[in-house]
Amino acid sequence: MEYTHFVSAAALVINDENEILLLKSPDRGWEYPGGMVESGETFQETIIREVLEETGVEVEILSFAGVSINIERNIVNMDFICRYKKGDLKTSDESLELKWVKKEDAFEMVSNPLTKKRLKNMLSNSKDIYCFGFKKEPFCTVNDKYYSIGL
Repeated sequence: MEYTHFVSAAALVINDENEILLLKSPDRGWEYPGGMVESGETFQETIIREVLEETGVEVEILSFAGVSINIERNIVNMDFICRYKKGDLKTSDESLELKWVKKEDAFEMVSNPLTKKRLKNMLSNSKDIYCFGFKKEPFCTVNDKYYSIGL
């Protein structure tokens, strides 16, 4: 059997005013920063690199929020919560616009159903890990559950 999985990591970045950082992607509209884990890179390195590349800011990873898999394309998504450390917002090829927004406004701005589902979990303050599988076109969840950590 040949394995061809891809892994991505995404960050919900929160500042001292309890606002979250959203970027406007040229392809998916408003979302949080993230991208593919490169060969030889850890999840943590991916988060720090992707947030800096897409937004111009540095972050500290606070917690792990969840994992999901696109069962049609074999893409595993790892979601983290981060705290803004420093830096000025700076757009890139992957971010047409950047905004600090109130948490309640963020959910309204995001239109992609997968991004919205992951954002809802990241904003839930759950102490458990959310795990779900999905199909993307059209978007539907095939299973989902919160899991506690440890025994």
